[in-house]
Amino acid sequence: MPRKKPPPSHLQRFAALLESRLGHVLVRLTIAALVFLLAGIVMRQARAYTYRLDEFRLGNESLEFEGLPDWADGRVRWTLQPRMFPSLSISIYDPRAEGAVRSVVERHPLVREVRNVRVLYPNKARVTPILRVPVARVAVWKAGEGKKQVRRWRLLTDDGCLLPRGPYKTYLARLPYELPVVTGIAEEVPQNPDEVWEDRKERVQEAVSAAQVAARLYRDFRGRISVTRIDVSRFPAPADAREEGEVRLVLSCPPTRRGGERVARTVEWGRTDRARGDVAYEDDYTTKLERLRRALTAPRPPAYIEVRWELTSGTRSGA
Repeated sequence: MPRKKPPPSHLQRFAALLESRLGHVLVRLTIAALVFLLAGIVMRQARAYTYRLDEFRLGNESLEFEGLPDWADGRVRWTLQPRMFPSLSISIYDPRAEGAVRSVVERHPLVREVRNVRVLYPNKARVTPILRVPVARVAVWKAGEGKKQVRRWRLLTDDGCLLPRGPYKTYLARLPYELPVVTGIAEEVPQNPDEVWEDRKERVQEAVSAAQVAARLYRDFRGRISVTRIDVSRFPAPADAREEGEVRLVLSCPPTRRGGERVARTVEWGRTDRARGDVAYEDDYTTKLERLRRALTAPRPPAYIEVRWELTSGTRSGA
């Protein structure tokens, strides 16, 4: 009886597979995979080497600013010097490079946010920042010699930060009016200039909104009146104690006679539109503006003007 032929070994089966059409395809795919793997290793090593090269690294000296407002004079540009920023060191090939530049620039006190970052070969980063804009003034008391307190003026910006006046001298000089003074915020001022000044009663936010109302009133009255002071000490008042305005404005109005001095008038403005939705029976900016127009164009404009809602008399005398 003939002996049974033994089954092929694993090696024989593998050799047979390689000689088949499928085997030829698998060999090609294996070679391609090895080539890609080797190329990936080489590229990773090359990238790691490139990351370490100084000529392709972004540092503070790499920052270039564009799109600055026309009032950003030499003072502003001086504050945007490389030494004024936290330390930056990252390769232009690092995918985190744009985010790193944005993070460093946004930590500058004058920068509210970064609109755009362009990383350029070999080691430049062009940044378009949005600068903070002052909307009002705040008196800050600092310890002077001995126990004497010294008043320093700080600028309240459109996002609630307090900044020094120095960098903004050109901006302030170009304004057709002097920024109003804000009073009535009892919270301690922040220690860091880029820290947003916040308080639990939201008086800072309401003061910023009221300062924007002041700028709007100046435009709507074509420069004839300006707001000199904003008092937010009553904000927010309880629902049953809103007889006095939660935001009170002091206006500088034209003189009543030719050659006379400008006249101060107090306006109970109430809440700005930012917070008006939380209460009932208080009108919006447009309605308040029309009431103020009527009061100021009366034959004898009153010293105290109520614009929050319509009264029988329209105004109340005495400030």
